[in-house]
Amino acid sequence: MDSEIKLNLLQEFPPPSFEEWLQVVQAGLKGADFDKVLKTKTTEGITLQPIYRQEDIEGIPFLGSQPGSSPFVRGNNPLRFLTEGWLIAQNHTETDLKILNQKLLKELNQGLTAVNITLSNKSSTEGVKIQNLADWETLLEGINLQAAPLFMQLGIEDTEILITFVQYAVKQNIELKSLEAGIGLDYIGELAEKGYLPCTLADAEQKLAEIVKWNVEKMPRNRIISIDTSIYEEAGASSVQELAFALATAIYYLRQLLNSGLTIEQVAPLLQVKLALGSNFFIEIAKVRALRLLWAEMIKSFGGEEDKQKVWVHGKTAKFNKTIYDIYVNVLRTTTESFAGVIGGVDSLEIGCFNELIAQPDEFSTRLARNQQIILKEEAHFDKVIDPAGGCYYIEWLTNELAKSAWQLMQEIEGKGGMLEYVTKGELHQEVETIVRERIEAVNKRKNIFVGINMYANPEEKLPTLQRDDKPVSKEDKAFILKDGALPKHRAVEEIECLRRQIEASQSNKKIFLLNLGTLADYKARADFALNFFPVGGLEVIYPNGFNTVEEAVTAAEKSGASVFCICSTDENYVSIVPEICTKMKGKILILAGYPADKIEEYKQAGINCFIHLKADVVSTLRDLAKQMEVLK
Repeated sequence: MDSEIKLNLLQEFPPPSFEEWLQVVQAGLKGADFDKVLKTKTTEGITLQPIYRQEDIEGIPFLGSQPGSSPFVRGNNPLRFLTEGWLIAQNHTETDLKILNQKLLKELNQGLTAVNITLSNKSSTEGVKIQNLADWETLLEGINLQAAPLFMQLGIEDTEILITFVQYAVKQNIELKSLEAGIGLDYIGELAEKGYLPCTLADAEQKLAEIVKWNVEKMPRNRIISIDTSIYEEAGASSVQELAFALATAIYYLRQLLNSGLTIEQVAPLLQVKLALGSNFFIEIAKVRALRLLWAEMIKSFGGEEDKQKVWVHGKTAKFNKTIYDIYVNVLRTTTESFAGVIGGVDSLEIGCFNELIAQPDEFSTRLARNQQIILKEEAHFDKVIDPAGGCYYIEWLTNELAKSAWQLMQEIEGKGGMLEYVTKGELHQEVETIVRERIEAVNKRKNIFVGINMYANPEEKLPTLQRDDKPVSKEDKAFILKDGALPKHRAVEEIECLRRQIEASQSNKKIFLLNLGTLADYKARADFALNFFPVGGLEVIYPNGFNTVEEAVTAAEKSGASVFCICSTDENYVSIVPEICTKMKGKILILAGYPADKIEEYKQAGINCFIHLKADVVSTLRDLAKQMEVLK
């Protein structure tokens, strides 16, 4: 007897057509607009569909490319990825070189695979100071730079550090020509970040040309130009803007260097991009892949052969989306970001510590960040599959859309004179400001949810003690100054957290009593909404059981000790209970949960001071309320 059961799933479960799927979905929407409900407009200007099919990616030219082949959407070197994976390059800022050396040695034994340090400069107290050969010897004692490549972001005035590094290499018998490293500078990014340069633009251009020529001769495997998009990410730029700014910056440098007598074959391998990784999972995956696609096209347009069209991508978790309150949620955010970076195909990766906004890294936060990468590699085995996103209709489509939009913006920047002109004339500031305002408003209106901040905030949690001190230690020469100043740093939740800090600092009564009227079904949805709304600003909610009559509710409210009262029930019940409550509690601050459009003016006249609802701006609403409560002046 043949016990083997043979199944033909395609015959048993024939795939539905798109039209059949669409018909079922529209029936489920019950008359709601398909485009408004199921399509999503991103800050990148891309409209996301609810479902993607093979038809959506037809005609995309890079789909037939193989890993390790132009345009390198699927990664630079598949063999290296499978044998080594990405480099775990956690950032270090310890100022004591001996202590830093011990930390590096310990972490290299615990999974670190690169040495990534931030240099100090005159504009910040944070970072490592290296002045001479002895400092290099102290910092790198016992560390093999052939096994753990060195990463450093240089300022335009830090180029002399390479001279002492050569002295160290000669003394340690290190073959510089074969040493792979990511010691690079980006003076356009530096100018945007600080708002000034310690030298003139002409001097900066000359220094770049000189150091690149030196690098070609002495350290041809060091990526001496390190374009840092995290500067723009911290200002609130979108993914499309990050890509376009990176591309436009690279084009500016390439033109400058080619005009100095270098060739594209010499220069192209000397560039890397430090790409910020945000928490929009699929967009971040596509962003890494789109960067490779765009880069290959750019180098090709300069005449670079296929093997020169690769770019080293160093992933760096974002800061724009990090929070000061409920800081452990930052671990989830950086995990999502690093996950996306690895799936997208970064070559090296650093994960920010969950408390980096409020404190210097300590052993616990550093270990946690490092272990996030180790888990992705050793337990999730993300280094065992080349380009796992390849062939995904959604990601392939999104990669193409990001690339097209970024290329268009890059062309606009080129049309305005190139990236340096774009920065010096203030157009960069204007471009980013438009997007950052949109992103912050989306958080304030709770279109974008930040758990612990604009949703499910814990009113008992107080602001953690701020331990960072990043004030300038000395004045730096400002030979060239941007008329618009430094590109402002922003965070998505900055306005909410600022309001909450102000309210928490007040000693006034912050209690809000919920007047829950009717059955549980009548009041629960809006009462729960209120319970999530008011604590966003640090206000305390008193949530009683439902009341059968207005008299009972008012009596309980008067005994509650609250200074504000929020009515929660249905629009139908409001018709009768709102006038009665307003009469019995005349002179009190009254809030209505909901927004019955045809009754708003009537309820305002009756005595309702404020309305809370799904479309409300939580910051402006709570700020106005706090002023009425005299919690804020």
